Formats: sequence, C-alpha cells, structure tokens
Amino acid sequence: MKGGMMNNRNPRRWLLVLVGLSAMLWGLFGCTGEAPRVALDAAVTNGQAPLEVPFDLSHSDIPPGIIVHYTLDFGDGTPPATGTDLGVVVHHTYENAGVFTATLTVTDGEGHQGTDSITITVSFAPPPVGTGVGMTAPDFTAHTTDGGEITLSDYRGQVVILEFWGAWCTPCKKSMPHLQDLYDQYHDQGLVVVAVSTDQDEQDTIDYLTANGYTDFISVWEPGGKHESPITKLYKVASPLVGIPRTFLIDRQGVIRYVGHPMDLDAQLIQGLL
Repeated sequence: MKGGMMNNRNPRRWLLVLVGLSAMLWGLFGCTGEAPRVALDAAVTNGQAPLEVPFDLSHSDIPPGIIVHYTLDFGDGTPPATGTDLGVVVHHTYENAGVFTATLTVTDGEGHQGTDSITITVSFAPPPVGTGVGMTAPDFTAHTTDGGEITLSDYRGQVVILEFWGAWCTPCKKSMPHLQDLYDQYHDQGLVVVAVSTDQDEQDTIDYLTANGYTDFISVWEPGGKHESPITKLYKVASPLVGIPRTFLIDRQGVIRYVGHPMDLDAQLIQGLL
C-alpha cells in the first residue's frame, strides 16, 4: 500500500522517465526538431577538365547518434552520391568544362533537411601560371643536392609540398618535423616534398639534412641564396617582405592549393587532394 501511495503522490517521477525515454528514442531516430546544419567544402574548386574534386562532408554539424541520410548532387547530370556517413571525402571527376553547382542535402529521421552548395569551375585550359592559390605553379628545372636534377612538372600526377627553407633559418628548422610527419603519413599515397634551400652554401644544406635525418625530401639548391636564387625569384620569395619558411601545396594537376606557413598546412587538405 505504501508503494501504491508513493506512486500516486509522485506522478512527476514517471513523467520524467517517459520524457527521458522519448528524448532517447527521438535522438536515435534523428528527431531533433531542427534542420541539420550542413557544410560542404572542397579543396579543389577550379581547374582543367578532367577535374577531380574531393568533396569534404565532415564539416556538417550533426549531433552524435543522430541518424541522417545525405545526397550529394554534383550538378553535372551524373548520378548523385548517397549515404549515411558524413565523416567522409567524396571524390568526383568533372569530365567537361563548365560552371557547376554541387549541392549537399542532409535529411534527418523526422524529415528535416539542410543544404549547402559550392561552385565548381572547370575549363578546357589550365589556370594561368602564377604563385597564388588556384593558379598553375611556375615550372622550373633545378639541381638536387645529391648531384641530380629535377623538373617540377615531372611530378604531375602527385601532390607536391614545395618548401622554401634554409639551414640558417630557425623557424624553418622548427617546421621540419611537421613536414616529415606529413611525408610519413602520406607518401605512400603520392605525396612528395621538394625542399628548396635558400642557403648561400650548398654544403650547409647537405650537412643539416643529413645530420637530422631528413633524407626523404627532394633537396634542391641553386646559387643566390634567398634573394638571388632563380627559384626564389620565380616564386616571389626573394622579396625582403616575404619571410620563410614558405610553403606551396600543389595538386596532381600542378595547381597551387595552399600558400603559407608550413605549420598551418592542414593534413586534411592534403588528404583531400590525394
């Protein structure tokens, strides 16, 4: 009897239990009462056909445990990509030139939808040559510190980190472990690191790289140091207003996708290009 009286006097206890169960069930089936917050990103948004674009769906803000379904319409008349896992990069190749709007639509279990779009520009001609993001990286042929020679365009089809550095430069040396980590993580997938030295003496470059075990990089040296080297001039690094280290991330088509400090180079950006 006391148990019965207790239950009659505490109806709120059971109400809270029911509310909790309902919230759990709504969470499991994606019923949040709000439209999903959707974000579509791409490391490549322009280039020459055929253009492979890595669409990153992972920036969408979906609470854990919420069941959703996505449709990614590429805007070029090809079948869309569909699925339930937003933590992915979806690769798509645009075969023809044109301006396309790719749209990501995410639907939760209650039928609420969120969308986001991004514009992809594909041309028959490559982007103009230059040192800015979205431009074709200037080509060069240079000597390597192991006695060989490289031409940058020979690495088309691979993703290249073009790094301007110097053994005389303390920030450059501090960033080397990060570059090595990126190389170790992605070289099996086609990442190459070309390290262009700005040292006045080639032997300084050789000694530093050897002593610190950075032997995986393609080490390039040309006379002239930071201000007079033909490669630093070509990439506008020779200016006293431009500091080093300075990094250019170049995609498989030879287009620059990042310019800046190596420590700000995001592994997720590299992964999207591979």
